[in-house]
Amino acid sequence: MGPLRSSGTVEDPLGLRNRKLLAAKVLVDLLRRFPATRRIAPAALPIGDIARLLHGAVGGAQLERPPLRSGDSEGVGVYVALDSGVYRYDRYTRLLYMMSSEDIRPQLSLLDRLPPAPLNLLYVGRTGCAERRREEDNAVLSALNTAALCEEVAQFCAAEGLSTSARGWLERNLLAATVGMPQDEYLLLVQSVGYPGHGAA
Repeated sequence: MGPLRSSGTVEDPLGLRNRKLLAAKVLVDLLRRFPATRRIAPAALPIGDIARLLHGAVGGAQLERPPLRSGDSEGVGVYVALDSGVYRYDRYTRLLYMMSSEDIRPQLSLLDRLPPAPLNLLYVGRTGCAERRREEDNAVLSALNTAALCEEVAQFCAAEGLSTSARGWLERNLLAATVGMPQDEYLLLVQSVGYPGHGAA
């Protein structure tokens, strides 16, 4: 019979060290809270409303940062897909930088067979600043900050009478290539925004 361990020496009884699993659970919970079954009208959103959403809900969100940070990474980045193309949104300068002139909105809605939404926010995890912490820790940071951003956007939409849904069923490699994402970024999920459509939940 081996030596007995006191309760103080039980290692990780809740399995919290499996941080990749924890990150996946955070994202799955998001998809359940904002299911991609709501009908969003294809009508374009005024550019002023888009700017207010980005600056207030995305740019103004308070996100977690790693204790040992290289640069000022929050582990997550945001791209904006409109009919005019795909843009990278800089949360610090609050500016949009064009990445592609291609309209990828039909690709975003292809797998779940929903109409393309006028505005789509692509949340991407970033691994480029992960050298100072474990890959699993970076995955959790990206997932938690994605959840925070989704919540901020959802609250903005509720106040403005807009509909929003999350999409996780995506052709990630194809979309990353189309947008031209760096190799140290990976697509987590997409949040679609627009006016309520016919039969909206």
